[in-house]
Amino acid sequence: MKTIKDVAKAAGVSVATVSRVLNHEKQVSSKTREQVLRVIDEIGYTPNVLGRNLRVRATDRILVLLPSLSNQFYSSVLKGVEAVASAQGYQTMISVTHNDAEVERGYINLLYNRSVDGILLMSSSLPAQEITAIAAERPLVMCSEYNEGARLSTVGVNNFQAAFDAVSYLINAGHRRIAMISSEQTYSGRLRTQGYQAALKQAGLTFRPEYLINTQYSFRSGLEACEILLHLPEAPTAVFAISDVLAAGVMKRLQQAGQIPGRDVDVFGFDNISLADMLTPAVSTVSQPRLEIGKKATELLLGKIADIHSPDQAVVLPHQLVLRQTTRRVVSPAVFPAEKIG
Repeated sequence: MKTIKDVAKAAGVSVATVSRVLNHEKQVSSKTREQVLRVIDEIGYTPNVLGRNLRVRATDRILVLLPSLSNQFYSSVLKGVEAVASAQGYQTMISVTHNDAEVERGYINLLYNRSVDGILLMSSSLPAQEITAIAAERPLVMCSEYNEGARLSTVGVNNFQAAFDAVSYLINAGHRRIAMISSEQTYSGRLRTQGYQAALKQAGLTFRPEYLINTQYSFRSGLEACEILLHLPEAPTAVFAISDVLAAGVMKRLQQAGQIPGRDVDVFGFDNISLADMLTPAVSTVSQPRLEIGKKATELLLGKIADIHSPDQAVVLPHQLVLRQTTRRVVSPAVFPAEKIG
């Protein structure tokens, strides 16, 4: 079995430095931290503090880390988290990282000083190997989002398939010029882009790079992306956006241009937040089972609190197409048997 001394020797640092990295102390430079974490991953070191930390829960508190408070998506997920946590006698704390890795490390340190019993990450700015190292010795679960390559329990939907289904629906509705507004910053965004491209390929449609815009998750980003699409020599007849907030921005710009979403240009969103049904016209979207995502993620976290050695699980919950007024109808129930007409 590898020891902390083996890690120190391979990384060319002291045992004390390795200990500081494992305990997320800020005195270590980012370069040294990355080197130590890389060595830990390469030699398969598992900190021997595991046994010492497998104790009866001490705080009865779990922490949920959000990247921001502006995304409506998290509200139902948090309801699911609190329902399961409170039923098991746990309090739920919520904090925001603002996508800042150092802020995130500061909150994760609460696991090491035993201020909380476990943490749910809704997103993370940390490298995959660092998340893996933390999850190997402390209860840590990712919910909704996932960092590619990280080894820990996760809960979410099949983002590739969800995007594939949404774009296939638009293709079946007769569209051949379908644009996508995505984001390369998140793994879910990259998977949804892959699903978009796969749907085009299966239908024999050529992928057009000018139809794919990578941007931020915001209303303004959707508006600005739509502006670019409208000025293309051959504008798209449908737009698939990877969030309902982005879709709302697309609709705003279309309406400013005198075009009606669902008649002149079809719009498909993602998440099925309440905003999607409030807009006029109401937005067709991919629905994630947010309440169930929160519940299942909390169950996995409580399992890790009880036994850090319990096997990691990658739970994939079903998505659903919710068809409203921004997409024309497809009479093909066999293709989309689970769709919900909202």
